[in-house]
Amino acid sequence: MNEIILILTFFLALLLALYGTPLAIRTARRYNILDHPDGHLKTHRVPTPYLGGLIVYFAFIFPVSLLFDFSRELLGILFAGSILLIVGLFDDLKALTPGTKFFFQIIATYILLKSGIYMKLVFLPGWLNTLLSFLWILIIINAFNIIDIMDGLAGTVAVLCLGAICIISLANQNLLIAMIALSLAGAVIGFLRFNWRPARIYLGDSGSMFIGMVVGALVIMNDYSQHNDLGFISGFLILILPLFELGYVSLIRLIRGRSIFRGSRDHFPLRLERRFGRSYPGAVVFIGLIQLVISAVVVISYYSSPGFTLASSAVVLLLFGILGIWLAGEKMA
Repeated sequence: MNEIILILTFFLALLLALYGTPLAIRTARRYNILDHPDGHLKTHRVPTPYLGGLIVYFAFIFPVSLLFDFSRELLGILFAGSILLIVGLFDDLKALTPGTKFFFQIIATYILLKSGIYMKLVFLPGWLNTLLSFLWILIIINAFNIIDIMDGLAGTVAVLCLGAICIISLANQNLLIAMIALSLAGAVIGFLRFNWRPARIYLGDSGSMFIGMVVGALVIMNDYSQHNDLGFISGFLILILPLFELGYVSLIRLIRGRSIFRGSRDHFPLRLERRFGRSYPGAVVFIGLIQLVISAVVVISYYSSPGFTLASSAVVLLLFGILGIWLAGEKMA
């Protein structure tokens, strides 16, 4: 019975996104909710609709609300997600300052913690688990926001992360996490149909922040230590790509004496695109393959020994360090 519910959840979210996204495109064009090119960071050719986040949100929330009993954690995700969706929509309309947006990110994160979504590492005191969870959610929200720099990229990374989360949650027989992961994956896959270059619609801040919050919450809700006492390390590894992007951009901007909050073309996907001879498909496919390998390593680590977890994590971190050095030489405007 549970398998049927999970399958229904995924396909209902997928169909809602496939049907709803064209409606969002028409609505955004009608009311001029568009992202206009600026010739620098925004290099798309024509004004492109926002509201992708709105469709992903509703395609996600409908099957979860219909097919699953509400729990404290689920209500927390839905409530916090609603706040980020609304705040993101206002931000897409240029109606908020960065400080105001960050304030509401803090509120949404607090709601998640209040609903019982936080790290439960037994070797850490409770206050430190709470503090680390607070920082983790805030960082992942902004990491997904900043990696949404290229058509289809944030959605692709999210789907591959959710795949690993779902596999591990099913191994733990945690139906709630599996259902949330599958519902969001279905919604994002349906949206991606219209988000590949040339994108007909963008996630906007509303979509990237919402996806980041849900994925970040699911990571710390899951249990990675059923077979491996150090499995929690590889759990955090699931999101190393958006974390690397956030850290890389921030470091480059600080080195250049720029504000980390000021937009620039220092993003590693854009540098990678130039390395591939300005090939958008090459860059996105390469990043997708990286995330696929990382997700596979995380799943294997769940069933493996602590030694494998430490070794694989060290190798992944080393490779990302090499990638960062390789891309640093790329001249960006």
